[in-house]
Amino acid sequence: MKKLNGKNKFFVTVFILIILVIIGILIFAIRLSGHDTKTALPVTNNTAIFATDSNLIDTSDGGKIDSNWDGEYYYLSSKNRSYKLGKTPVVYDKASEVLNLLGINYQVLSDGSVIKNDDMITVNNFNTPNFYKLDDRVYLITCSEIYTLDKSIYTSKYLVVNIDKQGNASVYNDSINIKTVNPMSITFGQYTFDVANEKLIIGNNTIDLKQIIGSTNEYVFKEKEEVKPEYDEKELVDSYNDLVNDFSKYANNTNMIISANNKIVNNNTIVTNGISESIAEAARKALSKALITKRVSLRGCIASSSYIDVTYVVTDPENKYQAVYLLVTGNINGKLTTEKIMIDKYQSTARISDLEPSSEYTISLGYIEVVKNEQEKTLQDNIEDIVNVRTTKVDYKLNIEKISSGYVYFNFKMFDSFALESGKVALYIDNVKQDEVVINTLEMLSDKGFSSRFKIGSGKLYELRVEDAVYNEKNIDIKINKKFTLS
Repeated sequence: MKKLNGKNKFFVTVFILIILVIIGILIFAIRLSGHDTKTALPVTNNTAIFATDSNLIDTSDGGKIDSNWDGEYYYLSSKNRSYKLGKTPVVYDKASEVLNLLGINYQVLSDGSVIKNDDMITVNNFNTPNFYKLDDRVYLITCSEIYTLDKSIYTSKYLVVNIDKQGNASVYNDSINIKTVNPMSITFGQYTFDVANEKLIIGNNTIDLKQIIGSTNEYVFKEKEEVKPEYDEKELVDSYNDLVNDFSKYANNTNMIISANNKIVNNNTIVTNGISESIAEAARKALSKALITKRVSLRGCIASSSYIDVTYVVTDPENKYQAVYLLVTGNINGKLTTEKIMIDKYQSTARISDLEPSSEYTISLGYIEVVKNEQEKTLQDNIEDIVNVRTTKVDYKLNIEKISSGYVYFNFKMFDSFALESGKVALYIDNVKQDEVVINTLEMLSDKGFSSRFKIGSGKLYELRVEDAVYNEKNIDIKINKKFTLS
């Protein structure tokens, strides 16, 4: 037997070390895989999944949630659709009313201390308020009541808060999806969450949430420049003195004695001719009305699949705003455009209709103001607030009920929030159209939904598609389909 020389021994040793390293990597991977199996979470079509980037995932097929070696979570549907959820998805089962929080998160307790959670958190009792930081500028609130001071946002059980770098917040759960453009505070239990500043207030204790894993929030509070109100002093005083004279005549007719007495209100001398204190108070009220600051403000937006409800505030004591409007940029009535929508300055809500599902829109609040300059009046057009809002996906259910005796049986259901006026369901086999059936819209909106069947031939890939869809008396391109195989 030939002996190994020194060089051969070196190569053999290196080879053995490489084999040992590979075995070690395999063992590590197997352990990780075993860990992933333990964290697998079943999903039904009653489960709401929110990815770290705030997307609400379609769970109509059911399936499971699992994690990979890199700490990322994925939703794998029973039809082998896969969605990346990020490292801290929020999962809520609407049937059992149980919330699961996956991944590493940081729970802030009422005494200000912070607990790092590495394992899945399960919440089934929402009476006790809890607060979690999930990621940079992403938070989760759980409580039986969650609301803002003016109740413009009011919900229960849980709320995800996703803040952009300018301090604007998107707040959402399975029942609301609101984008705000003004700083706000959210109250739950004994907690108050100052959203834009990322501060949690518990009694007299204020916690800087930016100190927990850091923050890329660039919001800086900017105090608006005080605008000195303008009013016609002479016109106001003359009007007031006319009122006094009218009252004096009435007093003389009723044998009332009025002595001369001048009043000074806000450094303006007003002749009252001895008028009573109640009339002087009327003058003070008239002047104070002019001191109310005019302003317009976009409070927030609530998105649906085909419309966006906008909440706004207009304060105009001097009637200087000739018009208030919304500028909307996005896909409207099937084309990319910008529309100006005039709104009522005496109202507080407006609805933007004819929008496309799952589409991004830029909404601006503007106004046309009368500006007086050296006895001349001009109109100025100004934009006050801008926000980006995404409409929600269409809520529907298209399910394969069974495949039997050469037929595929299906059920299609839509809801009042976005329901087609007419349409068809077509069967495709290997991307070739085979048959179609007209949708009965009354059945589609019923609790049972619209059911029908297709005869199926040989093929590899089968697909049901909704076609010739009509909504709001317009043909729309809506992507509703269901793929299946016979294997």
